[in-house]
Amino acid sequence: SKDKDRIMTITKPILPIEAYTSQHWFDREQETIFSQTWQFAGFVEDLSESGDYLTVQAGVNNILVLLDDNKQMRAFHNICRHRGTQLLRTSGKRKKFIACPYHDWTYNLDGNLTAVPECKTQFPDLDLSTLSLHKASVGIWRGMIFAHPDPNARSLVDWFSPIEPYLGPHQPEKLVEY
Repeated sequence: SKDKDRIMTITKPILPIEAYTSQHWFDREQETIFSQTWQFAGFVEDLSESGDYLTVQAGVNNILVLLDDNKQMRAFHNICRHRGTQLLRTSGKRKKFIACPYHDWTYNLDGNLTAVPECKTQFPDLDLSTLSLHKASVGIWRGMIFAHPDPNARSLVDWFSPIEPYLGPHQPEKLVEY
Protein backbone atom coordinates (compact mmCIF):
# COMPACT_ATOMS: atom_id res chain seq x y z
CA SER A 1 0.00 0.00 0.00
CA LYS A 2 2.84 2.39 0.86
CA ASP A 3 4.66 1.48 -2.35
CA LYS A 4 1.46 1.96 -4.37
CA ASP A 5 0.93 5.43 -2.81
CA ARG A 6 4.57 6.31 -3.54
CA ILE A 7 4.23 5.20 -7.18
CA MET A 8 0.99 7.15 -7.54
CA THR A 9 2.73 10.25 -6.17
CA ILE A 10 5.62 9.84 -8.58
CA THR A 11 3.43 9.35 -11.65
CA LYS A 12 0.87 12.01 -10.77
CA PRO A 13 1.19 14.87 -13.28
CA ILE A 14 2.76 17.99 -11.83
CA LEU A 15 1.17 20.32 -14.38
CA PRO A 16 -2.58 20.55 -14.93
CA ILE A 17 -4.01 18.96 -18.09
CA GLU A 18 -4.53 22.47 -19.52
CA ALA A 19 -0.74 22.81 -19.76
CA TYR A 20 -0.87 20.27 -22.58
CA THR A 21 -4.15 21.18 -24.27
CA SER A 22 -4.87 24.89 -23.78
CA GLN A 23 -4.17 27.43 -26.55
CA HIS A 24 -3.88 30.12 -23.86
CA TRP A 25 -1.21 28.11 -22.02
CA PHE A 26 0.67 27.50 -25.30
CA ASP A 27 0.58 31.19 -26.21
CA ARG A 28 1.85 32.12 -22.75
CA GLU A 29 4.76 29.67 -23.02
CA GLN A 30 5.68 31.01 -26.47
CA GLU A 31 5.76 34.58 -25.15
CA THR A 32 7.30 34.08 -21.71
CA ILE A 33 9.65 31.12 -22.24
CA PHE A 34 10.60 30.45 -25.86
CA SER A 35 10.68 34.13 -26.90
CA GLN A 36 13.10 34.91 -24.08
CA THR A 37 15.59 32.04 -24.15
CA TRP A 38 18.20 30.52 -26.44
CA GLN A 39 16.74 28.16 -29.06
CA PHE A 40 18.55 25.45 -31.01
CA ALA A 41 18.94 26.48 -34.66
CA GLY A 42 21.27 23.92 -36.24
CA PHE A 43 24.81 22.59 -36.35
CA VAL A 44 27.96 24.50 -37.27
CA GLU A 45 28.36 22.32 -40.36
CA ASP A 46 25.01 23.67 -41.64
CA LEU A 47 26.71 27.01 -42.33
CA SER A 48 30.02 26.73 -44.13
CA GLU A 49 30.08 29.37 -46.90
CA SER A 50 29.17 33.05 -47.06
CA GLY A 51 25.45 33.36 -47.70
CA ASP A 52 24.53 30.04 -46.09
CA TYR A 53 21.55 30.53 -43.80
CA LEU A 54 18.98 28.84 -41.63
CA THR A 55 15.92 30.04 -39.78
CA VAL A 56 14.53 29.09 -36.39
CA GLN A 57 11.31 29.85 -34.55
CA ALA A 58 12.14 31.31 -31.14
CA GLY A 59 8.74 31.64 -29.51
CA VAL A 60 6.84 34.29 -31.43
CA ASN A 61 10.02 35.38 -33.26
CA ASN A 62 11.39 33.94 -36.48
CA ILE A 63 15.16 34.34 -36.48
CA LEU A 64 17.50 34.23 -39.48
CA VAL A 65 21.06 33.00 -38.87
CA LEU A 66 23.61 33.40 -41.66
CA LEU A 67 27.26 33.71 -42.54
CA ASP A 68 28.09 37.17 -43.87
CA ASP A 69 30.63 37.98 -46.60
CA ASN A 70 33.47 37.49 -44.07
CA LYS A 71 31.99 34.16 -42.87
CA GLN A 72 31.02 35.79 -39.57
CA MET A 73 27.86 34.31 -38.08
CA ARG A 74 25.05 36.83 -37.65
CA ALA A 75 21.43 36.68 -36.52
CA PHE A 76 18.50 38.92 -37.41
CA HIS A 77 14.75 38.94 -36.99
CA ASN A 78 13.55 37.38 -40.24
CA ILE A 79 11.13 40.19 -41.03
CA CYS A 80 11.27 42.84 -43.74
CA ARG A 81 11.24 46.36 -42.28
CA HIS A 82 8.74 47.51 -44.92
CA ARG A 83 5.61 45.38 -44.43
CA GLY A 84 6.74 42.70 -41.98
CA THR A 85 6.94 39.85 -44.49
CA GLN A 86 9.07 36.82 -43.65
CA LEU A 87 12.23 37.16 -45.72
CA LEU A 88 13.62 33.63 -45.94
CA ARG A 89 12.23 30.19 -45.25
CA THR A 90 13.94 27.14 -43.68
CA SER A 91 17.55 27.06 -44.92
CA GLY A 92 19.64 27.70 -48.00
CA LYS A 93 23.08 28.12 -49.48
CA ARG A 94 25.21 30.95 -50.84
CA LYS A 95 22.78 33.86 -50.88
CA LYS A 96 24.42 37.04 -52.16
CA PHE A 97 21.71 39.23 -50.63
CA ILE A 98 18.29 38.95 -48.98
CA ALA A 99 15.31 40.19 -50.99
CA CYS A 100 11.82 40.50 -49.57
CA PRO A 101 9.40 38.38 -51.62
CA TYR A 102 6.65 40.99 -51.21
CA HIS A 103 8.07 44.32 -52.46
CA ASP A 104 11.67 43.34 -53.20
CA TRP A 105 13.35 45.46 -50.54
CA THR A 106 16.92 44.17 -50.53
CA TYR A 107 19.35 43.69 -47.63
CA ASN A 108 23.01 42.71 -47.67
CA LEU A 109 24.38 39.88 -45.52
CA ASP A 110 25.18 42.41 -42.78
CA GLY A 111 21.45 43.13 -42.48
CA ASN A 112 21.67 46.60 -44.02
CA LEU A 113 18.96 47.79 -46.40
CA THR A 114 20.69 48.38 -49.73
CA ALA A 115 17.91 48.82 -52.30
CA VAL A 116 14.25 49.79 -52.49
CA PRO A 117 12.47 49.61 -55.88
CA GLU A 118 11.38 53.02 -57.13
CA CYS A 119 12.94 54.60 -54.06
CA LYS A 120 13.38 58.05 -55.65
CA THR A 121 9.71 58.34 -56.62
CA GLN A 122 7.98 56.35 -53.86
CA PHE A 123 10.23 57.17 -50.89
CA PRO A 124 12.22 60.30 -51.85
CA ASP A 125 13.34 61.09 -48.30
CA LEU A 126 14.04 57.53 -47.17
CA ASP A 127 17.36 57.03 -45.40
CA LEU A 128 18.17 53.36 -46.08
CA SER A 129 20.61 53.25 -43.15
CA THR A 130 17.73 53.67 -40.68
CA LEU A 131 15.96 50.47 -41.78
CA SER A 132 18.46 47.67 -41.25
CA LEU A 133 17.17 44.31 -40.10
CA HIS A 134 16.65 44.04 -36.34
CA LYS A 135 19.54 42.15 -34.78
CA ALA A 136 19.24 39.02 -32.68
CA SER A 137 21.91 37.03 -30.83
CA VAL A 138 23.65 33.91 -32.07
CA GLY A 139 26.11 31.60 -30.36
CA ILE A 140 27.80 28.25 -30.69
CA TRP A 141 27.87 25.73 -27.88
CA ARG A 142 29.46 22.33 -28.36
CA GLY A 143 29.09 22.43 -32.14
CA MET A 144 25.46 23.54 -32.03
CA ILE A 145 24.10 26.92 -33.15
CA PHE A 146 21.60 28.67 -30.89
CA ALA A 147 19.69 31.89 -31.51
CA HIS A 148 18.06 34.36 -29.12
CA PRO A 149 15.62 37.12 -30.15
CA ASP A 150 17.32 39.68 -27.86
CA PRO A 151 20.42 41.26 -29.44
CA ASN A 152 21.85 41.77 -25.93
CA ALA A 153 21.04 38.33 -24.53
CA ARG A 154 23.10 36.78 -21.76
CA SER A 155 25.94 34.82 -23.37
CA LEU A 156 25.18 31.29 -24.48
CA VAL A 157 28.15 29.92 -22.53
CA ASP A 158 26.84 31.56 -19.32
CA TRP A 159 23.34 30.25 -20.04
CA PHE A 160 24.60 26.66 -20.33
CA SER A 161 27.15 26.86 -17.51
CA PRO A 162 24.83 25.42 -14.80
CA ILE A 163 24.46 22.11 -16.68
CA GLU A 164 28.12 21.65 -17.66
CA PRO A 165 28.96 19.58 -14.53
CA TYR A 166 26.19 17.09 -15.37
CA LEU A 167 27.18 16.32 -18.97
CA GLY A 168 29.81 13.76 -18.13
CA PRO A 169 32.21 12.68 -20.84
CA HIS A 170 29.81 13.43 -23.70
CA GLN A 171 31.19 15.62 -26.50
CA PRO A 172 28.36 16.39 -28.94
CA GLU A 173 30.64 18.68 -30.97
CA LYS A 174 32.53 15.55 -32.07
CA LEU A 175 29.42 13.76 -33.34
CA VAL A 176 29.05 13.66 -37.11
CA GLU A 177 25.67 14.48 -38.60
CA TYR A 178 24.74 12.18 -41.47
